Amino acid sequence: MMIMLLLLGALLIGGCGDNQPWRYNPGVPAQATGLTASAGNRQVSLSWTATPGASTYQVSYSNSPSGAGSTVIANLTGTSTIVTGLTNDLPYYFAVAAVSSSGAGGKSDPVSATPSAPGPFVQADLQGTWNFNVLVTGANSKWMRGIAAIDGSGNVSVSSFVDSAGGTSAPADLFGTLQLLPDGGVLQAGGQSFHGALANNQYKDLLVATATSVAGSPMLLIGQKQVPGIVFSAADIQGTGRAVAGPLTWVYHQLSAGLAGGWEYAAGQTGKDQTETYSAIQGSTSRQLPGAGNKVVTLSITSEGVVSEALLPGAAPAPTLLLDHGIMSADKVTVVGTATDASGAPVLRIMQFIHPPAVVLTSTSYQMTDLAGNYAFAALSGGSATLWESGSFGVDSTGTLTYAAFLDSNGAATLPGSMLLMMDQQGIVTTASDASYNGKLSFFKDSLVATWTGAAGAPYLSVAVKR
Repeated sequence: MMIMLLLLGALLIGGCGDNQPWRYNPGVPAQATGLTASAGNRQVSLSWTATPGASTYQVSYSNSPSGAGSTVIANLTGTSTIVTGLTNDLPYYFAVAAVSSSGAGGKSDPVSATPSAPGPFVQADLQGTWNFNVLVTGANSKWMRGIAAIDGSGNVSVSSFVDSAGGTSAPADLFGTLQLLPDGGVLQAGGQSFHGALANNQYKDLLVATATSVAGSPMLLIGQKQVPGIVFSAADIQGTGRAVAGPLTWVYHQLSAGLAGGWEYAAGQTGKDQTETYSAIQGSTSRQLPGAGNKVVTLSITSEGVVSEALLPGAAPAPTLLLDHGIMSADKVTVVGTATDASGAPVLRIMQFIHPPAVVLTSTSYQMTDLAGNYAFAALSGGSATLWESGSFGVDSTGTLTYAAFLDSNGAATLPGSMLLMMDQQGIVTTASDASYNGKLSFFKDSLVATWTGAAGAPYLSVAVKR
């Protein structure tokens, strides 16, 4: 009897081993589902759907969509967690897996979130109807323009589109879904090359971004929001007609694409009769002064803010480009447009009024302190060596520009050296370190446009917006 009891006890004890067929085996859990991510300041909040058979969960995350170099947080017993200690303004990719005593199930589909510090922007600032102009450089160079609507979730739908090749359908990768960060940065869901920024101006109506097309071509995008209640008229582009401070003065910067692409910077004025006279013109190659200092172009505008130029009869030499479809900003100091020049090259032009007509007789001037601040920028180069550049910089009260972040379409991230900027009383910005650099601070001091010649003679156009 004793022997039988001992044998029974041994059998019962042995039955607790993992290899016994009658022990319950929960199996490996199914793939986790329902993962969502919400970004915060240096952290991301995650939640997911409970998986049957799971005893715990493990979260993995990294800065790579492939999951390379992932950090793993294991033994999570709930269906949510907060990942802390992250770097702001850097995208993170997250996945979760359910775990049982039999092992870990498949990882969920990854989700992305970008932590950021609290700032002056909310997602609703992107919502609305936007005019956009795009210049694509490289082998597939062209301009694109149209109208797009952005809803409260950042989904973009294009209602009007045309490009320099005659296309009327926007590329599927042009916008996608856009996320606005609290500091004004704009990201595109699934668009790893998209780097955008929204201006912190009166209307938050200027969006600048760089991206790489599916075909591998770099591009620069400028969006201008249509602000309800803003109506445009001929008075917005006219001088006063008075002897003193009568003309409406302006400058423009432009970049042309194609192998022979270059930058152009010009200054001039528009009279009460809406005719333009060039006073100066420069470029990455020599330029002739259009009209030889005489009236050369008539400027016109529609009530929707569409600006166009027409050559005056007999005006010579004619400009190489007439702007046939520019868009005036809601604050009425900037016109952005695309066109094709006399050589057939696609061009992006940004025209800035030094003083808008409403204040042309007012004694105003630009000060170096107006230039100071933090900027996000988007830049594009033309010619044979094309690329986009994106990042941020600060300008102090002395005019010293120092880069805080930099990335180009070749993956280079080394910060460029600092430079000392100078600005005159009309907001024209130059630097002694680069004679080719021509910049202009906008009248409301919220954006800086510049052209210059970079390495290997590459022409550049940059648009920087204050944060």
